[in-house]
Amino acid sequence: MPDRCAERSEYTEGAPLLGCGRISRDQLELAALARSDREVPVDERTVAHLVICRSCVSAVDRLHSEHTLLQELATASRGPGLPLKERGSGEPDDGPIPGYRLGRELHRGGQGAVFEAEQIATRRRCAVKMLLGGQFASAAQRARFEREVEVVAALRHPAIVTLYESGISRRGEPWFAMEFVEGERLDEHLRRTEAAPREIAAIMRRVADAVAYAHRRGVIHRDLKPGNILIDPDGSPRLLDFGLARATPEANAHDPRSSSTLAGEFVGTFAYAAPEQLAGDPTAIDSRCDLYALGVVLYEALAGKRPFEGAKSIGELVLQKTTQTPRRPSGIAVERGVRIDRDLDVIALRLLAADPSRRYASAAALEDDLARHLDGRPILAREDSVVYVFTKTVRRHWIASSAALLFGLTVIGAGVALAILYARAEDRLAAANRAQERFKLALTAADPELGEGSSEMNVREYLKVVEREVRSGLDAEPIEVGDLLLTLGVIQLGFQDSESAGNTIRTAHAALADGFARGQFDGVRMAAADVALARLQFLEGDFASAERTYRRALELSLQGSGASSVATVNIERELSSALRESGKFDEALAALERAFESSRRLPEGKESSIARAGIRNGRAILATRMGDEAQALEDFRAALAELMRYVRADDYRVGRTLYSIASSEFKLGRLDDAAVHAEEALSILRLRKGDDARWTVDAALLVSKIEAARSSRDRARDARSR
Repeated sequence: MPDRCAERSEYTEGAPLLGCGRISRDQLELAALARSDREVPVDERTVAHLVICRSCVSAVDRLHSEHTLLQELATASRGPGLPLKERGSGEPDDGPIPGYRLGRELHRGGQGAVFEAEQIATRRRCAVKMLLGGQFASAAQRARFEREVEVVAALRHPAIVTLYESGISRRGEPWFAMEFVEGERLDEHLRRTEAAPREIAAIMRRVADAVAYAHRRGVIHRDLKPGNILIDPDGSPRLLDFGLARATPEANAHDPRSSSTLAGEFVGTFAYAAPEQLAGDPTAIDSRCDLYALGVVLYEALAGKRPFEGAKSIGELVLQKTTQTPRRPSGIAVERGVRIDRDLDVIALRLLAADPSRRYASAAALEDDLARHLDGRPILAREDSVVYVFTKTVRRHWIASSAALLFGLTVIGAGVALAILYARAEDRLAAANRAQERFKLALTAADPELGEGSSEMNVREYLKVVEREVRSGLDAEPIEVGDLLLTLGVIQLGFQDSESAGNTIRTAHAALADGFARGQFDGVRMAAADVALARLQFLEGDFASAERTYRRALELSLQGSGASSVATVNIERELSSALRESGKFDEALAALERAFESSRRLPEGKESSIARAGIRNGRAILATRMGDEAQALEDFRAALAELMRYVRADDYRVGRTLYSIASSEFKLGRLDDAAVHAEEALSILRLRKGDDARWTVDAALLVSKIEAARSSRDRARDARSR
């Protein structure tokens, strides 16, 4: 085998170099373990590298031999043929760990090996974990092992194993002794007992309580999976293996040893890892990674299989986790004759949201919802609305060309139909199916080969065809079709087609208001319809009506979602705009302050950051109206900073904010800065909205004004210099 790796690099300060240096010691350790344990994950790049690198293969051979020797030492320490419990306490203590007699190996993973053991002085049965590689372990491995000792020692919870003692063996290997749990892995227990969904929910509630306890003490587990959850003889879960645990960002601030993960490095188990965890960015890791892992565990327990099991590579797994929503557990379980309550579907899929901000805010919130389900009370988690799913899909698959757009919207239509199918209870499945067929017919009508559309259709024309076809089913399925019409109306508003949007939104709102009056759905859904109507009224200049509609939406959202929700915060912010345009500046400012205070209690993430950006933008516009341009510029810049944390640099909201910044700079006489920002804004808005959109036209006009002012200024300077 040729050795093609001539270049070497030191990757761990103070640690002996293994192999060619291209692959970290941790990955070589995992490759060595994988020879005897197929469950040990090995990075695809490592596998490919080992095909061509002789020195790294030799390193793996050596590490594998060391691990085998460690097992043999453990076996020798208890003596041939003599069970651990039969040895007397007066026998010489000649084992590798002073005061302990090691027994059989219980488990071996990427960080260490766990042995059954006996504490000689007390005759107490326990488990001893030893660091793999011992004195030859890398600095990162030792740091993680030491971190696990500190973490477990600080946790005292009935569902978390208790640590007794730690130290260094006679061979220089770190170890710690902990409570011995006689039990079986969660997945094995569930298969053996054929546990019902209610029993699964009860177990997961206890697990969530333990995870919430750890999170409150600043500890993120990072490797939650069935193998790290044991079920004891009493049926209680016990959480194990904090070898990959790290401190939360708050707890980590003053402890440089609390995290040993480098940028680009992945730790954990791929199948249970959150999308942001797979990206290898340590700054993206927070407690919501544990929530995602709990979602995979819950899903697997309910459905009998993990989500995204069809992925054929790590890259495909990441793509699926980022862009796809798994099939409902109930839909899989019913094939095995098991019925799962809809609440458990909602809980599992909420945990598996690709966007961390759409998961539960905390493990405590998850525990509370599981308790509500077990008590027969309504859960607090809600399914994604059809509007949200459709809008998200539009943003993800948007294609500029007309011909490609028709194909893209066909895909979107299928997504909407599926969202409707999934979003309705069983007693309304027939109506949802009819709505699905209605939308398919609408797509066919716009097809250039099968309907009245053509490849030259623009988006507005396409939406009109779809709207007319969808409307034809309004009498038969008013709620489902009303949802679709509302979505179409919001999109028409986005293209500033106020006439079409007005007809569509008012028709949809009337249908949904009638359904709400009949008690067919909750106030949160009606609040979304009110917001769409209020936006239309605002654009039509009817600010008094917009204010009334926003206030009604705000009341419904407060009742259904509470003050500290993104939806409620956004409604209050939009209400302030209507108040501002009516000249009620004090009331507008008060609404913005309430919204900002509520936004500070939101879980950190993209949605909450964008909500705060909107509030700062509203404050800036209000400051402009009140003549305080310097304050406006400060708030516009703060809004841009919030946006840029999560959105692309060419996002249309960035373009609008840059336009506002340039406008304020122009008024303050900062012409050179204004010119730069106005040109950036115009470029983005042309890309996102087209040349004819109002915002694009305004930006082009501002560029012209700034250039004229700069020319006038330069001529005046030249005249003075002469």
